[in-house]
Amino acid sequence: MLMARLQVNRDSAEEWDSLICPRIMETLKKNMKQSGECIPMKSDDWHFQIMGPYDQHTVDMSQKSCSCRRWDLTVLRLTREHMHILSLGS
Repeated sequence: MLMARLQVNRDSAEEWDSLICPRIMETLKKNMKQSGECIPMKSDDWHFQIMGPYDQHTVDMSQKSCSCRRWDLTVLRLTREHMHILSLGS
């Protein structure tokens, strides 16, 4: 059963237009669009304070952690605040 499921997933991945899963790409695009609402303020080389429309967070790029604690779960769950920092090229 597991091997059959893995093969089905491989077959569907061959139909993708890019290297990233379409569902993940959709989430990333949505978060990038929402990142325009955020204002980053750099504290030092690794720390940022992000002021969003409803809240603010502190991001530590060296530890890959944020006060929203989403990075504690997984790096792929990037919120609009994280996307804004990454778009700055830091």
